[in-house]
Amino acid sequence: MFAKMIKHQLVDKDLKVSDLARLLNTSDQNISQKLKRDNFSEKEMTDIARALNLTLKITLE
Repeated sequence: MFAKMIKHQLVDKDLKVSDLARLLNTSDQNISQKLKRDNFSEKEMTDIARALNLTLKITLE
C-alpha cells in the first residue's frame, strides 16, 4: 500500500524512481526492489516522505 502511494506521489511530482534514489542517496535498484516488495521500515517510510516533502502519518484502526 505504501509503495502505491509513493508511486502516485512520484507521478504527481513528475519524478522517476531514479530521482527518489538520488534523493535518498541509494541505488535505483534498491528503491525499485523496495517498491516491488512494498516492505518498508518506519525509518525508510520517514526518509522517503521527507525526501518528497511529505508528512508521514501512521495510524492503526
